[in-house]
Amino acid sequence: MKILRLILMTVVLLYVSMNPAHAQKDSVVLMIQWLPQCQFAGIIMAHNLGFYDEAGIDMTLIYDQESVSSTDAIKEGNADIITSMLGDALIARDLGTPLVNILQTSQTSAGMIISRTPIKNIHELDGKRIGRWSNGFSEAAMCFATNNGLNLEWVSILSNIYPFVEGAVDAMLAMEYNEYFQIRMAGIELTEDNLIYLRDEGYDIPEDGLYTTEEFYAAHKDVVDRFVQATIRGWEWVRDPKNFRSTVATITQQIRQAGINTSRANQEFMLRTVLKLQENSSGDVSYSLDKSQFDFTVKVFLDNNFILSPIEYGDFVKERK
Repeated sequence: MKILRLILMTVVLLYVSMNPAHAQKDSVVLMIQWLPQCQFAGIIMAHNLGFYDEAGIDMTLIYDQESVSSTDAIKEGNADIITSMLGDALIARDLGTPLVNILQTSQTSAGMIISRTPIKNIHELDGKRIGRWSNGFSEAAMCFATNNGLNLEWVSILSNIYPFVEGAVDAMLAMEYNEYFQIRMAGIELTEDNLIYLRDEGYDIPEDGLYTTEEFYAAHKDVVDRFVQATIRGWEWVRDPKNFRSTVATITQQIRQAGINTSRANQEFMLRTVLKLQENSSGDVSYSLDKSQFDFTVKVFLDNNFILSPIEYGDFVKERK
């Protein structure tokens, strides 16, 4: 009887060790930099489909709000891992939060300036009132304006297009996957002469990535590695065309349950655009931060005093095996 019991215990232990979903899970709190939407589809679907759970991770997903940024949350110990734009992460690190990049989704900038009236060149913006988000995400555009000698009046706005629609500003910062679509759906006619894409002006600064602190990474490298792989699995699931409609339907429902107005068409456009922006110039999806783009961003931010000390790629980016 004792031998049988020993055999059973050995089998159970082997099964648990080979199946992390049935072992004690590692707890991770992830804070996304904004409200739920298809911008974060890979993470949301990985969570919904149990990919983190299967990786042995008990993941708590929380969302940013205008009053608390994701970089503040990780600084204050309220999150273990966050999503953030590269520019915001660099500024947070320069201010003393030891952030490191563990995964990069954005490869191409979605940032743009939309003018209410057509313009022939960027200098026709000189002296105009430009709406920018009060919670950040504006540094690349401000560097672009300064380096081109534009004298702009930056007007802080909340996360909506109403000041633009009502004519309170002459132009506004926008993301190609979000505000650009909303302005068009508001019935405002836009031509190429209304649009300035920062990437086309030489400011192709990558945006969304996953970050943790040096301390958390050093103490929980295995957890971080499993978290990253589960996240990539989520994005790859979303990228499969047969899962597109299911992804949009699921996330649209979650957004509405959170009391946020959206439309399925809005989320479809967002997801298509975000997936395209995750591809590099060769059409590949690397999930890695390109060193040349990183170095360019650091230089531009140093030149414009958004950061005061150089940041080295090798110190900032944790390469995957």
